[in-house]
Amino acid sequence: MDNHSLINASGNTHAKIALLGIAVSLVFMAVVSASSITRSDTGARAYGPVVKATTTSTVAKSDSSLVR
Repeated sequence: MDNHSLINASGNTHAKIALLGIAVSLVFMAVVSASSITRSDTGARAYGPVVKATTTSTVAKSDSSLVR
């Protein structure tokens, strides 16, 4: 059995690698889901000036930097 290369590996080795990848992704998704349940953040917070998209506003002190 020549399983030191992925190209020459047997079908059983390919199945093991695929199942391991699926198992790791499921564990990762479970950990991320569990951590988002216990988070007490009630919403997104934005800091900085409020800029409307329809007007041209100067955010910096110089006139060279415009937000449109």
